[in-house]
Amino acid sequence: MRPVIYLNHREGKKGNACVLYFERDDAILKRIRQNGWIKWHPEFKAYAAPSNEHTIGHLIDVFDDIADINSSYFHAKLEENVEQVTIGDTHYFTGILEKTVKQGTVTLVPVSNEYGRFVVVTFKNGKTIINLLKSSKYAYWHKELRAYVIQAKRSTLIGFLETMTSKLQVKIHNELSIVDYRILQLLFEQAYQKDIYFKSCPIEYIKYMQLKAYSYNTINSYYYYVLRLLNCYRQNSLEQINQFDSDVINDYHQNMIGEKLYSEQTINQSVNAIKLYYKGFLGRDIQLDQVVRPKVGKSLPKVWSKEEIKRILNSIDNLKHKAILALIYGSGLRIGEVLKLRIEDVDSKRMRLRILGGKGKKDRYTIIGHYSLRLLRDYYKLYKPKQLLFEGQIGGQYSATSVSRILAKAIEKSGAPKRGGLHSLRHSFATHLLESGTDLRYIQELLGHNSSKTTEIYTYVSNKHIEKIKSPIDDFLQ
Repeated sequence: MRPVIYLNHREGKKGNACVLYFERDDAILKRIRQNGWIKWHPEFKAYAAPSNEHTIGHLIDVFDDIADINSSYFHAKLEENVEQVTIGDTHYFTGILEKTVKQGTVTLVPVSNEYGRFVVVTFKNGKTIINLLKSSKYAYWHKELRAYVIQAKRSTLIGFLETMTSKLQVKIHNELSIVDYRILQLLFEQAYQKDIYFKSCPIEYIKYMQLKAYSYNTINSYYYYVLRLLNCYRQNSLEQINQFDSDVINDYHQNMIGEKLYSEQTINQSVNAIKLYYKGFLGRDIQLDQVVRPKVGKSLPKVWSKEEIKRILNSIDNLKHKAILALIYGSGLRIGEVLKLRIEDVDSKRMRLRILGGKGKKDRYTIIGHYSLRLLRDYYKLYKPKQLLFEGQIGGQYSATSVSRILAKAIEKSGAPKRGGLHSLRHSFATHLLESGTDLRYIQELLGHNSSKTTEIYTYVSNKHIEKIKSPIDDFLQ
């Protein structure tokens, strides 16, 4: 079936244009590059030609042997989302960072034993993945380990990722520490199609963020937002994009707002990432403070009642799983904080937990409840962890994804309402402390918040004062 190019007449800032919408097709893109009068239109984020009475005829001639031209929508007026046009139930768009379809998922796990140091490729049974690994020159079957392995060398890992991430989703086990910038870049970019226009974010930007001691998740997020900017301007080189001024960046984010596909938090994160790229990494004297930031709406945290949390915990039979969730709620921890806890961080005499390197690289102490401590003692006797309080199946840090699944199953089993994920346990901790009369300043310290304004949001969730207020309609009962 031949591809279809849909034409739309558009009125732009610099005159009228005939915009071309089509699903990604290399033959169409190649033909466009051969015709200089069809150019990338930055305002509409699509290819366009001058709009006149001869345009449709010229386009039919240009694409006659490779695609059909549909001009029935030529005079249709697009809605605010100028990046795509909806025709029927299908979206036709040029695309920014389109996702690739993966044939499976593998996890790389480090192993060190009498046979040497390896990276084992683990996966659920699948003939497709086995065939792909058999065809790889970087992975091989290890008879003694009875698994496909990769040599624990930088060049081998890079080769494996370069050849396999277009076909497989590659995950990294917590025990496998990645510090190489090229490997991180390949992991960050593996979800996206890489055509002739694809531009990678500079590796040095990753290095810059690591030197600033940003967390892995922050680096991953900021890399994505800059990557999206670079690939939005397909016809511009990296050098040209690096010279953009604040007006261009402002227009870019205004277009994101106009598309109505992104939350205020997402756009604010994009502003922060791009600001760091230009002012921090490139050292450009650019006034990105003038970028119009969308006003972030007030979103109240979702919390469970004490009775609901008790039902959730009582529905868990596995002692380790129950201890993890009890600590998150009973001490108000973030998921990353509970997974980094070491045995010596538990001070049972003073009923304290020491949190090292929390958000913002800050250390703090928080409380530990008697209920949690009793669970931890029983857990320690049974599991005997060596260094980290909660270790994974093969050692190293326990998986955050696994903890999320534990909570989801417990909610379903207990019949408690769905009020969010792991962070809602932390929200519930703060709300219940406030309702019991704990001073907001102490809650701020326990949570590790920089500003009291962050903690004040729990005053809007708490029922402490609302319960004392009488509705005026109750006077009608007298």
